[in-house]
This record gives sequence, structure tokens and C-alpha cells, in this order.
Amino acid sequence: MPSVPSHLRPTLTVSILAFLGCLLLLTWLLFSLLAFKTAANDLYSQKGEHARTLLTTYINQLPEQIPTYPEGFMSPETPSSGYVQKLAEDASFARLSLLDRNGKLIFSSGRDDVEPYLPFKGIPDSATGSFIRPDGSSIAHIIAVKRNGLTVGKAGLLLSLNSEKARLNRTRQMMIAYFALDFILLLWLGSFVLSRIVVNPINKLLAATEKIIGGVYGQRLHVSGSAELVGLADAFNRMSATLQGKDRQVAEQMQALEQANHELSQAREESIRTEKMASIGLLAAGMGHEMGTPLASIMGYADLIAGEDPHNPALQDYAGRISADCARIDRIVRGLLDYSRPRAASNELADIQQVVSATLELLAQQGAFKQLQISMQIEPGLPHAVADPYQLQQILINLLLNSRDAVLPGGELEVSARLDSAEICIDVRDNGSGIAEEHLKHIFDPFFTTKPPGKGTGLGLALSARIVEGFGGRIIVTSRPGVGSCFSVWLPVAAQRTGA
Repeated sequence: MPSVPSHLRPTLTVSILAFLGCLLLLTWLLFSLLAFKTAANDLYSQKGEHARTLLTTYINQLPEQIPTYPEGFMSPETPSSGYVQKLAEDASFARLSLLDRNGKLIFSSGRDDVEPYLPFKGIPDSATGSFIRPDGSSIAHIIAVKRNGLTVGKAGLLLSLNSEKARLNRTRQMMIAYFALDFILLLWLGSFVLSRIVVNPINKLLAATEKIIGGVYGQRLHVSGSAELVGLADAFNRMSATLQGKDRQVAEQMQALEQANHELSQAREESIRTEKMASIGLLAAGMGHEMGTPLASIMGYADLIAGEDPHNPALQDYAGRISADCARIDRIVRGLLDYSRPRAASNELADIQQVVSATLELLAQQGAFKQLQISMQIEPGLPHAVADPYQLQQILINLLLNSRDAVLPGGELEVSARLDSAEICIDVRDNGSGIAEEHLKHIFDPFFTTKPPGKGTGLGLALSARIVEGFGGRIIVTSRPGVGSCFSVWLPVAAQRTGA
């Protein structure tokens, strides 16, 4: 069978009080039945005794000779007739009848609605005494009339029981009223006692149990009352202490497992990082060997071109740019070599205003950047940052190239720098396609790229993060797909680094 929901179940107080109420009601019904029966019997006995006294007095006033039917009825002028008239003044008087030895009516007096033979109706001829009518409305008393030891007739007196019934009804109503008052008082007192002795301790136990279910162990109960409730509270306290100890053990074991898992993850990441750096080192060594001679030749030819016509500004500018880019390529190769091994802290200082301006001026000549809206916001009076100017420029170039690839023609690029406490923050912000959330945690991993094959190697951001870490700084990226990205380069200021 389906269980009843808890909110529809009666409370303990209601259940106990309902049981006590039913018990009190049954007790009262039994008591009232016995009391009413006893009271009715007493009243009817008193009424019967009263009827016997009245009827005996009447018989004593009868003449010595009792006539027989049909010789004649009792004369209304006899003393007994006068006594009957006095009886008629009694409110309970209903009928008095006198029969001769043959059972014939020789005298009767009473209310018109009561027949003369009614006092004897339903009663055996030889019976005497008090008898209650079957309908309970009246009581009849029968006495044999004797003369000289012989029965010469029979007298019957019928008295109404209306007044006795009224008294019984009033008594019943008073008992019901007293019972209702006692019932309410007993229920209130029972509710108060139950709440103090039973319900309140159980509610405390229930509240503490709910807290334990919610994970708050170590609950303690202090209950006064019966030995059973105190024993239950002690058992609960022992259980709570045991659960608290078990929870502490589980927490310690979980912490140990998490620490072991963290150490294992770090070891795995360090192993992967070591393998990647070894691969980068091999790649950088090969690139340095293969590109060294061509770069030297290009730089030599650039010097020759510059020497051919010293007075040609355009030629001198082109030759200078070729030499500068060759030097930058050489530094990139050296940077790859540096990425594969731990870096020492940089002792060089960089002028942020100068580095950012030079970087934007360099990239502004490239075709793709000409289609973008590029802006620069540098806070005036920025102190120098602890960073290699050439490596910092390479970092900004990498970030700007990534932003260029993420925006459409007509898009916006902004480079800003500000002083924040003891650090300088350089923000490279765009309104491009953004970076998916699942890619953000891998964005600085070596060889990780979301660009199509041939469009990127996945080394730019990894190398940039490695270089910034060598400066004692960090790179943070925030991005929303469809809105844009912001790369923040945080560098220590020169005063802090030199003061350390």
C-alpha cells in the first residue's frame, strides 16, 4: 500500500490526545450510563414509595364494607373521596381506581385522558407493588384491600413520571457540561505535559537528525525526562560523535587522495612539458643551424645595398628594415632555444611607451593591419618595466598578429597600458570572434592552435608566456565568443625589482 505523505500524518501530540480523548469519552459514556440508570432507579423507587404511602392512606380511609359491582360505586361523599380530591391537586396524579373482589371497577378518579383501568393494565391480577408503564411515562402502585384477612378488592394509583424525567434530563445536561469542561481541561493539561515531557525532546532529536542529514555532524542533545528519552539522547550523542569521527577520517583520506592526485597531475604535466620543451629545443637547434647562414647572407646583402647609395632615403629605409627583421628572426630562434630551458630573471628595463609605439609603427606598414582601426592608450608617466625591450616587442607582435587573425576587415584593435599597484598592465584588446571556453585552458600550451593547418605553429603564445614568466610577470586572457578577447601582460615595475 502507498504510504501516507508525512505532512498529512497527525503529530504525536494529536495522536496521543485523540487516543486519550476516545478513552475519556468511552469512560464517561459507561459512567454516565451507570449513573443515569442508578439515578433513575432511585427516583422511581422514591416515586413508588410515595405512591404506596398515598395509596395506603387512601385504603385506610375506605369504609369497612367494600361494595361489589353492580351493587353500587363508592359514594363521593365518603372520607376517601375527599382524600382523592386532595390527591388530584398533586401535579403527578394521573388516576386512582378501586376494584371489587371480582375485578370490577367500583371507583375511579383522575385525568380525563387516562382510562380507569390503566393502573392495572398489563399487570397480573395477583401482583402487587410498584410497576413502571412500558412507555416509561408513569408508575403504578397496586395494593390488595383486605378485611379480616380476606381480600375484598384491589386499589391502584397511577402517578406521572414527567417531573422525574425532567430532573433526569437536567442532571444529564449538567453532567454533559461538566464532562465537556473537564474534557477540555484534561486535553489542555495533557497537551502541555506531553509537549514538555515527550514532544519537545523528540522535536529536538528530529532537528538534530536533520542537521546530521545535511552534513553537520557533532550534534549534542541534552534532554531531561523519562529514562527512555534520556537513554535515547545518550545513544544519539554517541552516534553523532561516531559519525563526526568517521567524517573527519573520510575528509582526511579525501584530502590525501586529492593531494596525491594533484601531485600526479603535476608530475604528468611536467613530463609532458619536458617532452615538449625537448622537441622545441631540437626544432630550435635545427632552425638555428639551417637559418643561420641564410640570415647572415641576407644581412650582408642588406648592408651592401645600404652602402651602394647612402643618399637614397628609401633605399636606406628598406635596407634598415631588412636588417632589423633578420635580427628579429635570429632572436626568435634564440627564443625557442631559451623556451626549452629554465630562464633567468631579466635585469633589463623597457620603456612601455616606446616599445608599444615602435611595435604599432612596425605593424602598421603591413597590408592586413591597414584595414583595421588601431588605437593606443598609454597612461602618462609610466615607470620602466622589468623586461627585455626586444622580447617584449616580440610578445606584443605575437598578440597583435593573433588579434588580427580574429577580426574582420574594419575591426578594432586597442593597445593600452596602465600602472596598477606595483605592476604595469598592457592590454591587447580586439572585437573579433573570441575564444571558445574549452580552449582557454590550453591557449598557452606549446603547439596548441585553433588555426587551420599551415596558418600557425602553436608556439607564439607559448613562447610569449614563457618569456613573460622570465620577466617575473604573467599573461591573463579573457574572452567571450562573438564579442572579442583581451590579453593582459602584467610586468613588475623597475622600482620594485631593483628594490628587491
